[in-house]
Amino acid sequence: MIWWIVILAILTVLSYLTDVGVITFLQNLKVPALNASLLSLLILLCTAGLLIKVLWMKRKGEKERLQQKVQELEAKLK
Repeated sequence: MIWWIVILAILTVLSYLTDVGVITFLQNLKVPALNASLLSLLILLCTAGLLIKVLWMKRKGEKERLQQKVQELEAKLK
């Protein structure tokens, strides 16, 4: 998960440098269907990947807690 954050930070810095005008060749790269820059699309995909990873880990944690609770209740019944 740390790699998603590192990649997102790098893309954000590149996007900032492109907006300021330091890096000019990235301004011309556009995604035709979305009318957005390539960096914006990469930032969007990286953020979506990070969000999905966080939600998946949260859901997995909830399943483990519920399984533990079920085992505790079954132990009380016996």
